[in-house]
Amino acid sequence: MAAPGKGSDDKAAGAAPPPAAYSAHAIHLVRTAMQVNITLSQMADQKASILMGATFVVFTISVGQASRGEFPVALLVLACSAFLSALCAVAAILPSFRPRRLPPGSENIMFFGVFTGMSEPEFTDRVLGELGSDEQVFRTMLRDIYQNGQVLQRKKYRFLGLAYRIFLAGLTVTLIIFLFESREMLMGFS
Repeated sequence: MAAPGKGSDDKAAGAAPPPAAYSAHAIHLVRTAMQVNITLSQMADQKASILMGATFVVFTISVGQASRGEFPVALLVLACSAFLSALCAVAAILPSFRPRRLPPGSENIMFFGVFTGMSEPEFTDRVLGELGSDEQVFRTMLRDIYQNGQVLQRKKYRFLGLAYRIFLAGLTVTLIIFLFESREMLMGFS
């Protein structure tokens, strides 16, 4: 038995912990999560594009009617809600390139907005540095998943939801105003 302060116990105490062991299926979980984020981002972009198309048509028709001198309150509400909804839909898909000041090593090396600011050799060295162990690879992938999820939640789906709510509220208010303005005409047909 080794004397205190000497021997294999101290070596074990000062040694680096063994690398974490992961299930052989861990990579499938991480890849699936990445693919889900990509799919959700594509869906948000498609929904925003569809909504922009619909609101631009409604806005164009409203402006066309207004240029003919016919501009009832219902049409004004419809045009304004379509315009505001289109702005929110554009905000949902508008890329953001604001450089954020992050401590070195904490930025997402997989995001093009980060690595395009580096030289190719620096980018290559940084990515290769992340490939040293399974844990480093997973951490890099998980950072990318997390940050993409933040963009989805804080920007894309927030603005997209707001755009749909504005458009739906505008349609509803337009219908109510139209019915109110047309009540005499509608009552006359009874």
